[in-house]
Amino acid sequence: MTGPTVSAATRARDLLVSEWTKLRSVRSTYLALLGAAAFAVGVGLFSAATVRTSHLDWTTFDPVNTSLSGLLFVQLVFGVFGALAITSEYATGMIRTTFAAVPRRRAVLAAKATVTGAAGLVAGEVISFAAFFGGQLVLSGKHSSGRQLSVTLADPGVLRAVAGAGFYLFIVTLVGLGLGAIIRHTAGAIAAVGLIFIQALIVNAVFPEPDSRAGHYVLLWAGQSISSIRTHVTNYPSVPSAFAVCVAYAAVLLATAGFLVTRRDA
Repeated sequence: MTGPTVSAATRARDLLVSEWTKLRSVRSTYLALLGAAAFAVGVGLFSAATVRTSHLDWTTFDPVNTSLSGLLFVQLVFGVFGALAITSEYATGMIRTTFAAVPRRRAVLAAKATVTGAAGLVAGEVISFAAFFGGQLVLSGKHSSGRQLSVTLADPGVLRAVAGAGFYLFIVTLVGLGLGAIIRHTAGAIAAVGLIFIQALIVNAVFPEPDSRAGHYVLLWAGQSISSIRTHVTNYPSVPSAFAVCVAYAAVLLATAGFLVTRRDA
């Protein structure tokens, strides 16, 4: 019984190595993530620098969210990054070679999700913490009503919010991968990733009531709830619910992709 187990483990390891080689061999991967990091940190610094200290409302001011404000746009990069991890192979026809070498298509998808998700998680956490420390460095020089505007990771909810922002970028990466595997076309997948933003606008238009529960299922607002230390408006999900919503989006899309990948031609 030992032989087949070792053989299966070896195949899984080789598949992961193969997917990692594909991912790191694409120069645009590094450029996109470096650009996302520079943008997130830059916007965080700008947001912190432009905070007005006069008549500051401490009940709504969120120093963490101020530092992480650039992540609102950076998430699109992570979604596209996830989508391209698979649509680029469909575009070049290399997916046929991949499936010929590894007939177990769900194993291929699982390996892509593992490798791409791990890269998204590491990059997301690095960017989140870098943006946070940059923003807090600027806020540390600002005071309002005798209080310093900056916070530290030891303050209540701060570590959860910063790490949660990186987790949200990881989720968006998997959402992009799932959409890419379902749509199999780069432009279509990127457009679908953009629906993360449009979804919030649609819900706001259809359910304008501040106590509407429809907003509890909006991915964008779940991410904002996770990365904040202040209470949001009532149609935002609570932090535990926000984590559940994020996981549900990624799980449903990847499960759908796993169902379709064995029922369609490459």
